[in-house]
Amino acid sequence: MKQSKAQRSRTLALAGKLAVASLENGVPTLERVGAVLKFISSRPHREKLPLLVAYERLMRRREFLRTLSIERAGAVDSASRDALVAALSGTAKVPLLVSEKENPDLVAGLRVRLGDDVYDASLAGMLARLGGAAR
Repeated sequence: MKQSKAQRSRTLALAGKLAVASLENGVPTLERVGAVLKFISSRPHREKLPLLVAYERLMRRREFLRTLSIERAGAVDSASRDALVAALSGTAKVPLLVSEKENPDLVAGLRVRLGDDVYDASLAGMLARLGGAAR
């Protein structure tokens, strides 16, 4: 059954409160998430799915915003990697999840994504920007 606008608004507000309740020092914990899921399962049947979907979206968004993704064309020495992570961790309010992968399409350099922000210092990115500027 489709929710009314008022029901959707209440569901989103409750999901937001539950997402915050899942966090300890900005990071979700197994115990808190378990308690939230237990609470959701105790809700009336018609509220469970919309609430669970809204909660999942908010939690995925939080994880996305605290994930530092490093794409590199070649090897990066650990000191440079650690300096990069430390510099970007300083702007974050919560501990970052760091993922790193090699991408030969970058040709040289690296591309870093932290949430919605993308820092592209790759040769492929520079060439793409030059190509776009020439048009």
